[in-house]
Amino acid sequence: MHSQEIKQLLRLQDEPCISVSDIEAHDILMANSTEFMDELKKSYIDWGDGKKWVKVPKKKIIYTPNLKGDFRVMPCITDFSGGIKAVKVIGTNEENKSIKDKISVGKMLLIDWYDNYVYATIDACVLSSFRTAAISLLSYSLVYEKNDSIGLLGLGRIGFYTAIILHRWLGIKQINCYDSNSIISKKFEKLLSFYAPELSINILDSENTIAKSTALFLATDSETSILNSENSSHLKFVSSVGADANNLSELDETMIDNFEIITDSIQSILLGDMHKWCENGLLSEENVTELKDIINLNVSIEKSILFISTGIAVQDALIGQFIVNKL
Repeated sequence: MHSQEIKQLLRLQDEPCISVSDIEAHDILMANSTEFMDELKKSYIDWGDGKKWVKVPKKKIIYTPNLKGDFRVMPCITDFSGGIKAVKVIGTNEENKSIKDKISVGKMLLIDWYDNYVYATIDACVLSSFRTAAISLLSYSLVYEKNDSIGLLGLGRIGFYTAIILHRWLGIKQINCYDSNSIISKKFEKLLSFYAPELSINILDSENTIAKSTALFLATDSETSILNSENSSHLKFVSSVGADANNLSELDETMIDNFEIITDSIQSILLGDMHKWCENGLLSEENVTELKDIINLNVSIEKSILFISTGIAVQDALIGQFIVNKL
């Protein structure tokens, strides 16, 4: 028998699936960055209003004995965009054995609503970096004012996309920046000279970047806290998205009482600084507000905002569907 006949006898119907690379995802998001931000904001407002439902099971974090890094399974089902089923399998590549200088590896899978087959796979690195920057900026939009002085610590992929969204979506014209790696700083400057030539970049040291800012975005791989109650006392907004593993830290526990803590998901307590604070009895879920619960409310926030994110699958689902719709 020929293979086609065997295929028919075994009832093996093909499952159509498209594949999107990191650079293809990057090109789509760079061409449509403000549109995505507008859609993300509307999605969070609808979610907070109860117009849309989201099911996000707790992410699974799996470690290999005697190796650095982990891989995570992040599923989501929602009725956004007519219905999205998605799961991201993403690895934290700290070993750098065969894939070099790429901390986030893996795939985003979009799943057919009815038949549950995978109809699209998207490389996870750009998708994850852009959505992390996007949710950080969505939180900042709650308190954004035109005269804010912006600081950015960590100039890798997330830092780059943060700068792009600040400039394109919020109209920021100048950013103070620092990265401990001069090579990454130069790549950051080169990318922005191409994608945002009107944006003024001031490369400073860490101390001056913090001191000269009223709103500060952290996207670092620091293993020790960068901000504390003293050097952050003048800041009205802080976003921390770099400490997404328990060996990383950007924030000292002395900041807890001085800031209103907002997160994209209570699941962020599973990792990083908030995990340590909870383990030490310094923070509980009752002290943390989810972004969806306040984004559509005209509430007065008395304290400065500390936004902390370690990632949530609904953001992956939304950006994955957005990318595929633009193909």
